[in-house]
Amino acid sequence: MTTTRHSEIHALVQSFEDAFNAHDPVALGGHFAADSLWTNALGRRVRGRDAVIVLNEEVMPKLADAYARYRVAEVLEIRPDVVAVHVAQTPADADGAPAEGPGGSAVYVFARGEEGWRIVVGQNTIAAA
Repeated sequence: MTTTRHSEIHALVQSFEDAFNAHDPVALGGHFAADSLWTNALGRRVRGRDAVIVLNEEVMPKLADAYARYRVAEVLEIRPDVVAVHVAQTPADADGAPAEGPGGSAVYVFARGEEGWRIVVGQNTIAAA
């Protein structure tokens, strides 16, 4: 994977973390392709960016006190325009300091299209503390 593509992927994951920590369902949804598949940490499956936004509008108020730090654990280049990214999520407080609680493990498949890099398939899993 080129250094540029690697930097782009890390920036996307950071942007996703920022949107989560801002509790912004629209910003979170903006990371997804229009026709994407997403399964959240509670096993709720939705299809499409609009459905991701609606789901996050429902879920984010319940996570108003939840914050996390995302770390790219591994990147697999499938093709130059498709990458799979494993992300380790650790709980944090509002200032970004480590906090108690379960973490998460996510896999995002990013594809580069007309809108740039977007998540086309994603799965988030609660990891045991």
